[in-house]
Amino acid sequence: MTRPAAGIISAATLLLVAGFVDAIAFIYLQANFVSFMSGNTTVMGVSPSLGHWSDVGKCAGLIALFFAGVFVGSVINRTRRRPREWLLWTVTGTMALGATVAGLQPDSSGQGIAGAGVTGMLVVAVATGMINAIFERDAAVPYGLTYVTGTLVRSARQLADTVVTRGDHTDAPRRAWLKSLGMWSLLAVGAVGGGYGFRWLTLAALWIPVVALLVMALTTALARVVNRAG
Repeated sequence: MTRPAAGIISAATLLLVAGFVDAIAFIYLQANFVSFMSGNTTVMGVSPSLGHWSDVGKCAGLIALFFAGVFVGSVINRTRRRPREWLLWTVTGTMALGATVAGLQPDSSGQGIAGAGVTGMLVVAVATGMINAIFERDAAVPYGLTYVTGTLVRSARQLADTVVTRGDHTDAPRRAWLKSLGMWSLLAVGAVGGGYGFRWLTLAALWIPVVALLVMALTTALARVVNRAG
């Protein structure tokens, strides 16, 4: 597999994962997110007027931990020889930790640790923050992988360039807006999957993206070994 193709598959998988866990967070945390920080900012801003001070704290925690995740991921990008591979393993481990902690939430029989579900989702927010650092140096993803508003704006601008500009153009620039729109659609598809996953498995559905991330990390490592041997 060529490096560009591998990058596209990795980006697509990460977008599906981000949409999946964000849907679980939205349902479980009652309208809070682990990757959509614009939404959390709005909820945090509105909550004082409604007297929902606990939501202010929850949103602030999610935003701070997401920020921390991006920061850690960016540090890895600047200090490691194979930053993408390092980040994939770090994201996988962090997501697995979040799923493990969330799984300690008390079940119908009352066995478990109170607050474990929310704590687990806070850990997942760190993982989604790091996901946004994986393609930090990719010019095609200038605002972060899960920044859907920026992706839609970029797609609309690219479409405007295609419609208005005249002259000789290759097929790639003319279809660039479709690529950006495709990134948005992958996040949406992931959210659909996450909604159904939570409906059927509740917080145990968090292990589905963990498995997907693990497969991607192992595939990346194997590809590196094969390329070195070749």
